[in-house]
Amino acid sequence: MNRTTEASHTKRFFRDFIRLAGPYWTECGRWRPRLLALALALLVVAQVALVVWLNIWTADLFDALERRSTDRAMDQIGIFVLIMLGTMATNTAHLMVRRRLQFDWRRWLTARVIGDWMNDARHYQAERIPGDHANPDGRIAEDIRIATEAAVDLASTLFYCLLLLVTFIGILWSLSGWVQVGGVALPGHLVFLAFGYAGAGAVVAFMLGRPLVRATDMRQTREAEFRFSLVRSHEGGEPIAVARGEPLERDRLKTVFETIAQSWRDQSVGLARLLTFSSGYVVLAGVLPVLVGVPRFLEGTLSLGRLVQSGQAFQQTTAALSWPIDNLAVIAGWRASVERVLMLDEAIRLVAAEAARTGESAINLNRAPAPRIGVRDLWITAADGTAMLSDLTLTVAPGERVLIDGNPEAASALFRVLAGIWPWGRGQVDLPADDAMIAVGPWPFLPQGSLRQALAFPNAVAWHEDSALQTALAEVGLTQLVQRLDEAADWTQILSPADAQRLSFARIVLFSPRWILLGNATDTLDPASADAMLRLIVEHLPEAAIVLIGQHPGSREVFTRQLTLERATDGEVVLHELHARRQAAKLPRPRPLGVIDRLREGYGRGP
Repeated sequence: MNRTTEASHTKRFFRDFIRLAGPYWTECGRWRPRLLALALALLVVAQVALVVWLNIWTADLFDALERRSTDRAMDQIGIFVLIMLGTMATNTAHLMVRRRLQFDWRRWLTARVIGDWMNDARHYQAERIPGDHANPDGRIAEDIRIATEAAVDLASTLFYCLLLLVTFIGILWSLSGWVQVGGVALPGHLVFLAFGYAGAGAVVAFMLGRPLVRATDMRQTREAEFRFSLVRSHEGGEPIAVARGEPLERDRLKTVFETIAQSWRDQSVGLARLLTFSSGYVVLAGVLPVLVGVPRFLEGTLSLGRLVQSGQAFQQTTAALSWPIDNLAVIAGWRASVERVLMLDEAIRLVAAEAARTGESAINLNRAPAPRIGVRDLWITAADGTAMLSDLTLTVAPGERVLIDGNPEAASALFRVLAGIWPWGRGQVDLPADDAMIAVGPWPFLPQGSLRQALAFPNAVAWHEDSALQTALAEVGLTQLVQRLDEAADWTQILSPADAQRLSFARIVLFSPRWILLGNATDTLDPASADAMLRLIVEHLPEAAIVLIGQHPGSREVFTRQLTLERATDGEVVLHELHARRQAAKLPRPRPLGVIDRLREGYGRGP
């Protein structure tokens, strides 16, 4: 990737992040984040001022000791108490303000991403398209946390180091005085020494770190292989137990684990080399300026206090210059997390735009008061634009009971289109208003909470009397749950698939819709129970239209007509623009801030 392309991707990266997360700072009326940021900046200034004060205090203390002045030494003890108390108060306040700002930003961004993701089936649609946006749970829970927390940390520490650098370069320059080099008097030699020392340290660390990166990558690969082996053993638990294959699995897992050993040793050697250098680097940074200043001290041109002060100032300057190197891993982690959040946001915005399409190349959902469910000239495609169901026309009138079976994939696709969650295809779809229709898939949505809430959904609990809820449960054969209406639990895990489907029919009875769309909603029931559920609906809602799409284990007698679907098998591309977009999404994407990768290749990564 050339420099121009890399710059373009980097610019887009920051633009997209600002578009997504920036409104937290810029929206009208959002004064709290600005006040918190201002308070944080002022606290950073206070922290630097206290460090400078401590540096000056060090000089005054050692000058007093050099002169054996008891009064001045006692004065410095009092000043140190003030510095200590100020540092404690400032650092504590900085921590509290920083963490409040980080969590407030995280809360806002989490709410925004969840609001976009959990809306109009975008969470479902995004999973159907290719791209690097899998595992949205991790991106929302973990990557948003890192993206916001690390951004505040990096900005705060960068501001701190810049202030530190500007301040201590001036102090170090004033302490350097003039030195003779080849008969020429030069000022500020300690400043140049600090820059040279920090630069040399960066180069040596870069050279020592390269083998460590390879060893770390290999260790991560071996660790992933071991985790995969454990997952494989866990998922195959029953076959392994039945075949008494535990000894073989134990040996295999031991063998896989031992492959980690060599990469662990190589990584340990790399870490030892880097730690050896960094330990010496830190120790020498405190002593080197003192050694350089010893001749001036012995000549009497530099006091003891100023000599010790120059050592501290040198350390602060080199520490500030080392900010990019010290934070490479943090920047790389922040970039990766921001990328993952942006990928999810891009997928959400993409499916939202595709669902909003209208015209001849789109599925047009017409929600009108017209008394029918119907499709006209409907082509349904897969998410990549290839045909699944072609040229379907169908009308269902009030009171009709229609069974649509045939190819499972085609039937599922038609159910999703009529449920309003599948945007890929073209044609006209006529649907009643949402409050007159209910769609039930093979596994109903059971919100966490009490059974009463799960049964009453999508209505509020207060809409139904206890007697109505109890009667509905009894009529679908779930009498054993009547006494558990107020029990809070994850009912998705507690109910069997058959009981969950029975519960969905109890919901239909309570909701009393005029249009009922069922997608494989009886496939886990035995034939007699499946027929009983449909007869129950017919008895309670004789004027309601029922469209059952997919498998029905019972008889066909309850239906007024039947339609058999066939899947389009020729792979015809119906939506060419969509197909091209999906193919492009499969290609590897260049990463922004490529300089981070190139620099980080020379520095050790943590174990």
